[in-house]
Amino acid sequence: MMYALDSDIISYILKGYDNARKKFNHTIGDEDLYCIPPLVYYEVKRGLDYLKATAKLKEFKNLYDGSIKSDMTTEIWEKAIEIYVRLKTKGKIVGDGDIFIAAFCIVNDYTLITNNLKHYGNIEINLMG
Repeated sequence: MMYALDSDIISYILKGYDNARKKFNHTIGDEDLYCIPPLVYYEVKRGLDYLKATAKLKEFKNLYDGSIKSDMTTEIWEKAIEIYVRLKTKGKIVGDGDIFIAAFCIVNDYTLITNNLKHYGNIEINLMG
C-alpha cells in the first residue's frame, strides 16, 4: 500500500509525540511505501528553516530520504482545479494547500495519513486518521 504523510503528522513526529510516531510505525509496514507530497515538504521545511531548527531539519531529511519521491504533474493541477470548482459550487471551500495535497493523493492513489480529517471531509480521498 502507498501512503502520503500530511504536514500535521510530520510535525507531530518531529515534536516527538509518541502517538504520531507509533501511528506512523504501525501504519507503514515493511511492505508499504510512503511519500511526502511536494506541498507538504514545502510546508514543513519552510517552518523548520524559519526556526533554524537544525536538529529537526536533520530528522526531517531522514524521513524525506526514506520516502518515495513524486512531483506535481499537470494531471494533479487539473484534479486540484476540479476539486476546487466542486467545493466552491457547494459552498464548502477549504484551503488551497489541502486541495493540492488531496489532488496529489487522488491522482497517485495514495492514502493520506492525517489528523486533520475535517479538512478533507468534503473531498473524496482515501484517509487514515
